[in-house]
Amino acid sequence: MRRRMRAPVKEGSSMRTRREDVPSYWLYEAGARPDDALEGDRAVDYCIVGAGLTGLWTAYYLSMARPDAEIAVVEKRMAGYGASGRNAGWLSSEFDGKFEDIAARGGRAGVVSMHHAMNHTFDEVLEVCRAEGIDADQRQGGIIRFAQNRAQLARVRASYEKRCTWGANAGYRWLSGDEVAERVAVDGVLGGYYNEYGARVQPAKMVRQLLDVVRRRGVRVHENTEALRIEPSRVVTVKGTVRAPIVIRAVEAYLVELPGHRRDVFPMQSTVIVTEPIPVELRQQIGWIEAELLADGANAYAAAQLTPDWRVVMGARGINPKYGYGSSLDKEGVTTDRAREHLFEAVTNWFPQLRDLPIADSWCGVLAIPRDWTPSVNFDPALGIASAGGYVGSGVSTTNLAGRTLTDLVTGADTGLTRLPWVGRPLRRWEPEPLRWIGVNAMKRLYRTADVREERGLDRASKLSQLGALVTGR
Repeated sequence: MRRRMRAPVKEGSSMRTRREDVPSYWLYEAGARPDDALEGDRAVDYCIVGAGLTGLWTAYYLSMARPDAEIAVVEKRMAGYGASGRNAGWLSSEFDGKFEDIAARGGRAGVVSMHHAMNHTFDEVLEVCRAEGIDADQRQGGIIRFAQNRAQLARVRASYEKRCTWGANAGYRWLSGDEVAERVAVDGVLGGYYNEYGARVQPAKMVRQLLDVVRRRGVRVHENTEALRIEPSRVVTVKGTVRAPIVIRAVEAYLVELPGHRRDVFPMQSTVIVTEPIPVELRQQIGWIEAELLADGANAYAAAQLTPDWRVVMGARGINPKYGYGSSLDKEGVTTDRAREHLFEAVTNWFPQLRDLPIADSWCGVLAIPRDWTPSVNFDPALGIASAGGYVGSGVSTTNLAGRTLTDLVTGADTGLTRLPWVGRPLRRWEPEPLRWIGVNAMKRLYRTADVREERGLDRASKLSQLGALVTGR
C-alpha cells in the first residue's frame, strides 16, 4: 500500500520577483509586454477576438490563405495572458472528448480521423516553429501516463485498450513498470502507456514569438484592447469599433464575460507550480533524460514537464480546482497555499528525493469546459461569426488545428479539416446556479476521496470516480 507523502512546501528565492501584471512564470520569462492598442474605429476583412494560441494560429494561416486581406486581432490584456501563457506546456496529440460522442457525429471513421488529425497537428506545430524560427524550448520526448497503484493500473490499462479498440492508438504502446522506470524513476510505478506525439514547450515563448511572426506578416494585433460586444460584422471595444464581414471569436474561458454567454462554458481555474532546479546530484537518480511529459493515473491526476534547466513544472486536472460562483473569473493568476501543497505533494509522491526542493513560483489559469467536455469549431456564414474552443486543458496543439480549420471555414474551402466531426457541434449550455457550483464541489470531493481509497489498496477503480463522472457528465 502506497501513501502520499506530505512534505513541507518551501519557497524559492524567485517566488515573488515577477511583475504584478504578468500572471505566470512563463510570461515573466518570455518578457511579455503589451503593445499596439487600438486607436479609434477601423475596418478590416477579418477581425479576431483573442490573442491566445487559437487567435494567433488563425491569424497566421489566414495571412497565408489571404495574403492581401487586412486582418486585425483585439486582445484585452496581452497576447498569451490567458490559458495560452499559463498552461503546463504540454504539446501533444491528445484531444479531449469521449470517443462515443465523436462517433455520434462521425462514426468510428470520425474517431480515427480526429486521432490522425491531431497526430499531424503535433508535427505541424513543430514544423512551423522550425520554419519560423520559434524557439519555445520544445523537445519531443513523448508522453508517459503511468500507474502507482493497482486501481490506477486498471484505469490506465483500460484507457489504452479503449484507444486500441477504437483505432485511435497510432503512436501509442504499452510499457511495463520496469520499462517506465528505465526512462523515469517514478516511485512504485507499475506500468503505463507511451505516446510518441508529445513535447514539452515553454508556452508563453511560443505564443509571444508567434505574435512576432504574425505581426511580421502584416497582421495588426491590438493588445490592451478589451472587446465589449461581438456582433455580426463588428466588434465593439473600449477603444473603438472594428468592422469586418467576418468575426472570429477565440476567447476560450473568457467567453463567460461576454453578454449572453455566461453558461456556454464552465471556467475551471487550475494551478501550476514550478520548482527550483533539481540538484545535479539527484538528476541521475531520477533519470528523465528525454524530458518526457508525465501524468499519473489518479482520478484527480497530476501532469508535469521538465524544463531545460531541470525545473519540475507540475499542473493538475481535478487537484483542488477552483470555481467562482456564477462563472466569475480570478483574472490575476493568484493561487492558494492549499493548491500549492497539493501539487507539491504530487511531486514528492512521484519523486520522494525531491521533498526539500523549493517552489520557485505558482500561478493559476482558466480552462474552458463545454457541457459535453468536447472542443468544437463553428462558423455561421449568415452572421459571419466563427468560433473555436472548449479545449478542457489540452489546447496547446488543438489550437493549431482550430486555426487551420477556422481558416478553411471562413475562406470557403471544403477540405478534410472542415469535415472533421468536431466541426459544427451544437453547443449545449451548462445548468444554472447553484447547480454548477454544487456539481464542481461534488466532483472535487468524489475524486479526492476515490483517490484516497484507491491508494489504500483497492484493486479496481473506486465507484466514487464513476459517480464523479456521472455528476459532471465527463
